Amino acid sequence: MGCVLSAPVELIRVQRKGSANFKVAVAEMQGWRVNHEDAHAMCCEVARGDFWVLDGHGGDGAANYGAPALAAEVGKAWDGLKMPSDERIIAGFETVDTDLRKYVSENPEKDSGSTVVGAMISKDEDGTFSIKMLNCGDSRGVVVRGPLEEEAASRLPVRVPTHLTEEEISAASSSSFPMIAESVDHKPNHPTEKARIEAAGGFVSQEEPPRLDGNLAVSRGIGDFEYKQDTGKSAALQKCSCVPDIYECSGVQAGAFCILCCDGVWDVMSGENVAVLVREWVQREPTVDLGEVAAEIIRTSLRRNSRDNVTAMIIQFVDGTEWENEPDEMKNFEKLSQECEDDVRKQYNTFLNRTKFPSEPTACQICNRWLLEMNQCPCKDVTYCNRKCQKKGWKTHKANCSSAIASPTNKGTKKT
Repeated sequence: MGCVLSAPVELIRVQRKGSANFKVAVAEMQGWRVNHEDAHAMCCEVARGDFWVLDGHGGDGAANYGAPALAAEVGKAWDGLKMPSDERIIAGFETVDTDLRKYVSENPEKDSGSTVVGAMISKDEDGTFSIKMLNCGDSRGVVVRGPLEEEAASRLPVRVPTHLTEEEISAASSSSFPMIAESVDHKPNHPTEKARIEAAGGFVSQEEPPRLDGNLAVSRGIGDFEYKQDTGKSAALQKCSCVPDIYECSGVQAGAFCILCCDGVWDVMSGENVAVLVREWVQREPTVDLGEVAAEIIRTSLRRNSRDNVTAMIIQFVDGTEWENEPDEMKNFEKLSQECEDDVRKQYNTFLNRTKFPSEPTACQICNRWLLEMNQCPCKDVTYCNRKCQKKGWKTHKANCSSAIASPTNKGTKKT
């Protein structure tokens, strides 16, 4: 579990990204942990994209190195809109892990590990989408039918890893509406994982949760080089393997979702819990901000007593061009005005610094949103999140605006 704070750090950073066929929102929170060790990456092009959530442990070095490295190494394997082969994806993971080993040898303070869940998604000529989910550890991905699809929709075929049990195959290619596919976690006591660990000279403890060599509660990931010391074995056969399982489905309709979360979510919520939360909210409110939905996944996890860092990414297969240049947003900043212990206050400030937000909130005068880029009236008394809110606020603010009184024609704002 690692060290925990006396109270959770509840700031939630939301990032949004979009293109002509994808709308993506990711929310992250430090929670009860002393350090924030998650990382993510998003590459969102017109008709294809790759998306990554990494959950670090033992430090943030592996996750922070791995997210951009995987996006670059595996992402460059695209051939136009043609999905990379499984072999090329696996080779990309192995290259990143090898490069990470060299990085750690030069920066020993970054020695750590990280699970990985990713998705590579392309739009096909018939307007449907193809997906490869890449799972390496106990973060998890789910593919969910869109809000307009009926329960009677035909089941889509899903290619799943051959080593799964019959029960896991059924769960991974679920026919339970609205699920399409769900990855299976890599735990040390899984038959395939345990056999590999023991063949490599390791053991799996009988405690709860079971642990690789009595220490590591997950059996695949990047980093964790203590468990990758057998130079006579390939990456796939080490006690802790960096080789991902790959799930593939096609014919996914526009409007569907792919949801990637770290185990801070899955410790307290099932795949179906998350799928229903997202789909039903969008069904009720078609124009809902997916950033708010991702943040609600995190809040729900915290209410259900998740004690980990929490990251949730939602990718919807719809037009997201409005989010091409959307600035980051900080939610739950009202917590900054509340009394808390010094160690928690320090972590709030560390989180703000890491995400490049100032130490003091500057919320919008109209909607109370706090974005990384805010518009400030020249009088410096009020700020707005966008031009729309500025125009709305001007009707009442102009009577008291010192800048307007001095220069009645001045209605401008400036970025802060």
